[in-house]
Amino acid sequence: MTPEEVIIRTQTILKENSKDWQERYVNYLTKSVENIPSIVEKRQLFHKWGNLNVYFTIGRAKDNSGDFDLRYQGQSVGSVNVSKEGKVTLHISEEQYKNNCNEKYFIGYPKSICLPSGKEGYDWKKSVEAKEFRKYYKSHLEKQGHQEHKYENQLLVEFFKEHSDKSLCGIQPVTIGDSDLFFQLTTPLTASTSEIKYAPQKGGGIDILARRNRVLTIFELKDEFKTKGENPEKVICQAIAYATFIVELCGTKAKDKFWEFCGYSGEKHGNEKINVSILMPDPGDGTVPEFMHKERVLAVPGSKMKLELHYTYYDKENATITRTSL
Repeated sequence: MTPEEVIIRTQTILKENSKDWQERYVNYLTKSVENIPSIVEKRQLFHKWGNLNVYFTIGRAKDNSGDFDLRYQGQSVGSVNVSKEGKVTLHISEEQYKNNCNEKYFIGYPKSICLPSGKEGYDWKKSVEAKEFRKYYKSHLEKQGHQEHKYENQLLVEFFKEHSDKSLCGIQPVTIGDSDLFFQLTTPLTASTSEIKYAPQKGGGIDILARRNRVLTIFELKDEFKTKGENPEKVICQAIAYATFIVELCGTKAKDKFWEFCGYSGEKHGNEKINVSILMPDPGDGTVPEFMHKERVLAVPGSKMKLELHYTYYDKENATITRTSL
């Protein structure tokens, strides 16, 4: 499909299922924005150690949950729970324990100490288990497997750095309440390299949602640069599908809450631009994607909003941006 065909196909799917997703996303965003101060307050009750990052979901934000996902290079390795009384505990599920002990992912995990925690969990500050857990992930491990999740996490960290320290200035990932809580905005779509489908329960997530010089930017990330299959022309179409969903979302009652959730203040007029970019390893030959030589600013029928297409290349060795049209 061409980029224009992707937009039309996505709009058709969303229109056919509007009764299912619109009210749900209005509810998600309204409640999430209301709960942000409480979520940030809970987050401040525990210190992030070592190379762990803290993730949250929009579903948890809607429910004002006290469960925070701990990830190492993109892989979920445990969670921190903050109770209503302010008690902070580490929880390790059976699945997390199994993966942590799997040498296809990590080597040397303290499997005899950091066991599945059960319902009670381990005291985050005082328990031996939590101390050993933090100590292990404080070391500079090299995660094996699921490399796409690894690079996504590393680039989020890169984008979150102070202005003078990062390889792409003027960019900031959208986080929960401008805290360090990373998240992935799920959509009611699955957009593979060849097909777009409606997915009411387990839709695809936007890999990285960011603000680049105050312009909302959607990144679709891949861990390999391929000339066939997941090539730049197909990857940009995935990103366009997710961006089209955002445009359609901004045509509902959720519009203002969405922009507020993404860190924007002030009135929105419905004619905003969204950057849509691939995020792929630099092929190293100085070329740019074919779609950059065609129409790069796309209209979305029924909306005054525009999609502007871009490419962004990164170095896999140190997760820094090498070239971009942004």
